[in-house]
Amino acid sequence: TLDGKKVKFKVISIPKDGEGAVMKYGDESDWHIEDGVHFPHIPPPLPESRLPKLLYNTQLLKLWHLQDRKFKRPIGELRLRITCANANKTPYHRACAELLCILLHDATIETCYLASVCELENEISANDSGFTFRVHGFDDRILDLASEMLKTFFSFCGNSGDDNDNDNDKYQLPSAVKKHRFDACLEILRRRYGNSGLKASSFCSDIRLRCLRPTIWSASAKANAIKDIDDKKFMETAADIMSRISIEALHHGNVDTKDAEKAKEVILDAASGFQGLAKKQYPKQQVSVVPQRENEHTIVPTLDPNEANTAVEVYFQCGKDDLQERVIVDLLMEIMYEPMFNQLRTKEQFGYQVSCGSRWTYGVIGMCFKVVTNCKSADEVSTRIDQFIAEYRSELINMKAEAFMEHVVGLAKDKLQRFNSLEEEAGSLWSEIVEGRYDFEVHRNEAEVLRQLSKENLIEAFDKYLLAPASSPTPPPSGISPSTSIEGGDRKKKRKKKKKASGTSFPRKLTVKVIGTADGEASNGRPDINVDDDEDVVVADIVDEKVNDFHKTTKNQTWGKIY
Repeated sequence: TLDGKKVKFKVISIPKDGEGAVMKYGDESDWHIEDGVHFPHIPPPLPESRLPKLLYNTQLLKLWHLQDRKFKRPIGELRLRITCANANKTPYHRACAELLCILLHDATIETCYLASVCELENEISANDSGFTFRVHGFDDRILDLASEMLKTFFSFCGNSGDDNDNDNDKYQLPSAVKKHRFDACLEILRRRYGNSGLKASSFCSDIRLRCLRPTIWSASAKANAIKDIDDKKFMETAADIMSRISIEALHHGNVDTKDAEKAKEVILDAASGFQGLAKKQYPKQQVSVVPQRENEHTIVPTLDPNEANTAVEVYFQCGKDDLQERVIVDLLMEIMYEPMFNQLRTKEQFGYQVSCGSRWTYGVIGMCFKVVTNCKSADEVSTRIDQFIAEYRSELINMKAEAFMEHVVGLAKDKLQRFNSLEEEAGSLWSEIVEGRYDFEVHRNEAEVLRQLSKENLIEAFDKYLLAPASSPTPPPSGISPSTSIEGGDRKKKRKKKKKASGTSFPRKLTVKVIGTADGEASNGRPDINVDDDEDVVVADIVDEKVNDFHKTTKNQTWGKIY
């Protein structure tokens, strides 16, 4: 300036109304260079007009709408979650739901091909609560494709649409499905189940999720459930699955309120005649409470006898979702990732896949450390992970303030990063709707919390969630209480007194080991398998037994309803 720097000022880029985060470009002078320790600018909260608006709310349909004002392209997104009361009731019901998705894709393959030529795409998949449906592309034709797909989908409800009430006609396949295609689609599903879990890495993650969620069915259980299925049995089950439904939808993009009203009419027209489902009747999405015990190991062999790799996951369960705890866990894993990879992967060559990260399992926060190897045993891997965690506390304490701030700023920039496309933005909004959290500015809110964190908060969380009593210097704070009590009042008080007397408690830790068939010590500890008929079937049964054994140790304790 021309006044001898008497007037102090900052050069900051402020976002316009409705725009995302913009990083700070200047600080004390025009020559300022971003050095990684200045916290990025957090944009002001978006007005309600820039957030999804609930236009329609009944037991049958809940419709959210947001008109795009950022990307300014002639495209749109229509996403639906179709919640069914019986979609995941048994392994048989879940298998029929997945078969329905394959049959729907097969029946509409010609329509979908013609739509793809016009850059209109659609997806459908089955999940624990029902089905997820997505149509995206040019906004002027989205509803045409959605109407066609939804009408075909709901034709599987068991009503052929004819006046004839004969049971033989009632449970016939829809006219869009050719009879000879049922067996072909069934074979596709069976092969999909047969190829599931052949890699140790993915199989290990699957077992961890099955331990945490008792209603996640194994591929072998679903395959066994549909051994004797035919088209009539399938249609009866499909009708039972869709007997009561609730639809939640998001219409986003180059669409105004009138387009959203048209989308509502399309959905209600396709679902006409269906009974709505109250929220209290939604399928329960509960997560088991991991016991606080010293050694909670689930050890299983690989499904593929030729799989040489051994995978180990060490999972620490933190508790119910909480904004501050979620951000602390994210930051802790952000800081620990590189040192763990450098030590175990680069220097010690423990395995070719080494990672750690935060986990958000149906509303429950957790941390997971994972190693995949073909040169070390599962016991060596789990012991080394525990050793790394115990030793890292001193590094965390001795971390310089500047290094800590670099991690905070790096994570904040990631959270405040702009969306690169309408698809990314719609995906973020849709995840909040599906999870039932409805925090549409979650990344901004997490950045606000991140700015207030200190290294002491991180060390406190480290001691609380990761350290075992022997290595914990101070008694960890009391955790979040589970929803289900398993002891009587007097015995519960006695247990609390014992815990207070000892002053320590084990973390909620679950270790999953999937041991391969590599030569040498990498296969040490692999459970013995007595093969009579089919080795794959025997191994699948062993895995199911191990998962059921873990469920027994939880004594039906869950974290209850979260969202």
